[in-house]
Amino acid sequence: MEVWLREIYPRLRGANEVTLLTWNTPGETKLFEGLYGVATQSIPDLGRGGLPPLRGAMEFYSRCVSADLVYCVNTHVQAIRLSPLFEKLSLTPFILGHHSPSDWVNEWVFPWIRATHVLKWFSAHHVLNRESKRYLEQIGAKNVNLIPNGVTLKNYGLSPKQDTFTILFVGRLVEVKGVDLIPILVNQLLKRVPVFRFDIVGKGPLEYLFLNNNRVNYLGFVSDELKRLLYQRSHVLVMPSRMEAFLLVGLEAMASGTPVVASDIPGPREYVRDGYNGYLVRDVKEMVERVCEVYTAWRRGDPSYYELCRNARRTAEEYDWGRVVPRLERMFREVAGGGR
Repeated sequence: MEVWLREIYPRLRGANEVTLLTWNTPGETKLFEGLYGVATQSIPDLGRGGLPPLRGAMEFYSRCVSADLVYCVNTHVQAIRLSPLFEKLSLTPFILGHHSPSDWVNEWVFPWIRATHVLKWFSAHHVLNRESKRYLEQIGAKNVNLIPNGVTLKNYGLSPKQDTFTILFVGRLVEVKGVDLIPILVNQLLKRVPVFRFDIVGKGPLEYLFLNNNRVNYLGFVSDELKRLLYQRSHVLVMPSRMEAFLLVGLEAMASGTPVVASDIPGPREYVRDGYNGYLVRDVKEMVERVCEVYTAWRRGDPSYYELCRNARRTAEEYDWGRVVPRLERMFREVAGGGR
């Protein structure tokens, strides 16, 4: 989410007045304060259950009245309760952005109403993958816009790969990212690939799996500069995620000319094309097979490996932020124009 904000706000603020509204929760306001010159305001936290605090609700409403459009993202259930009501009262259209796999859509936002019903009351929705669009349309949500994440292509270059076959994972070290499957993947690869390096970038509760594991190279949190270098020098990125909305790191790897082997789930399906720029797999066994195929092609100097790399870069070019942001701005203007 931070990457999305970082990329679109500088591009939007030239022709638009943009205000970032955050809940006054520890760390959140500080995280976005002064973000690339965007005005940041915070309101009292609305809480997580029961009736929201009156002061927070009124401040939220006052911001809605003064805006031409409200875009809600990573919004908790309390705000989901208030947003459709405030949209009706203020006549300001709301767009609900779905940037993460939505576990809350089946929750009860009121004792008698599930979130699936409330979703229908928003003026528009913004999703990152086709499955999310299909689901929202099936439950009756209106004006569902599919606009993917993007990548700043100029920040990612191409360079020769490592002499040792290098596998890369980048992401939060949590179960939803399939991190608990990586030791199994490594053990299986040790039986098939004579020599390889497995770099792991990220932090999270499952980092204990790698702290004293001499079969992987655990790097923890790294700078953006080093991360880009790792993308460039690696031979393949693996992402055994169980759930994703888009999987931006896959696109970043492709921008660096590195093919991706990812779970066959919503998100990666948007841009990973089997045999063209990487592979989609159903389980660890298939991931091992595909990584071994990539290794064999690279080891033999087979043109098919370098074609995967070239196609990965071509795919990333389709998702440059310079192409994506105008689509977002068009959505904002169309929805705002249909509001008041």
